[in-house]
Amino acid sequence: MSAKSAISKEIFAPLDERMLGAVQVKRRTKKKIPFLATGGQGEYLTYICLSGNSILHSAADSVTSAVQKASQALNERGERLGRAEEKTEDLRNSAQQFAETAHKLAMKHKC
Repeated sequence: MSAKSAISKEIFAPLDERMLGAVQVKRRTKKKIPFLATGGQGEYLTYICLSGNSILHSAADSVTSAVQKASQALNERGERLGRAEEKTEDLRNSAQQFAETAHKLAMKHKC
């Protein structure tokens, strides 16, 4: 079994995650790192891994955030449109009332 498949089986599978990629890295200096198991002074191999859940969670968060922002923008737009409709209706009523008053005045002074 390769190291990558062992990492996937031991670390990611129990958490119901899938390893999308792994890169093997080597140390660059000869210094000893006490907390890492090494094959000799300063020689060790390790992996940097990326899982399906880490990407999915951040993508889901981004999508959720975008949907919430779009929903809020649509609600605000709807409210503005509602106010514009009310003002338009008020203006229409005022114009109609003005036209009726002007017509009555014109009829009164015509006689």
